[in-house]
Amino acid sequence: MTSISHALIGAAIAAKITDPVTAGTLAFITHFVCDAIPHWDWGTNWRKRPRAVTGTLAVSETLIALFGTYFIFNSLVPSSSTLTITVLLSLLPDWLEAPYYLLLPHPPKFFYYMYRFQSFVHERLQAPWGILTQTAVVMAFLYVGFRT
Repeated sequence: MTSISHALIGAAIAAKITDPVTAGTLAFITHFVCDAIPHWDWGTNWRKRPRAVTGTLAVSETLIALFGTYFIFNSLVPSSSTLTITVLLSLLPDWLEAPYYLLLPHPPKFFYYMYRFQSFVHERLQAPWGILTQTAVVMAFLYVGFRT
């Protein structure tokens, strides 16, 4: 899923669960669960683009996810520290995988294993269907997280 999707899911978790350890752990685990749902993201077809293009798109979108989620949801969640923790931990698996791409063709083993695990979990789907499934998952999390 895109970073924006993971961050929005993290915000929804922070809206419902105020304990930062529980919320952060759930956000981290949810990253893998949501990536197992067929979806589109910047990694879809990444081998067909120059790495610099994919990297620029991914980094830009991650910055938008971090700052946008914080500014939009900070006043809507019970704890801004829990929001920060859940958003960061919802994105952490992708950050642990990113060095694999940056250090090709010889990434350190840890990053290779992160890449292999993420690849095992990921279910990619071409646009537009992959965007629709991702949107549905995010909307479900936001509905549950922010309904009163």
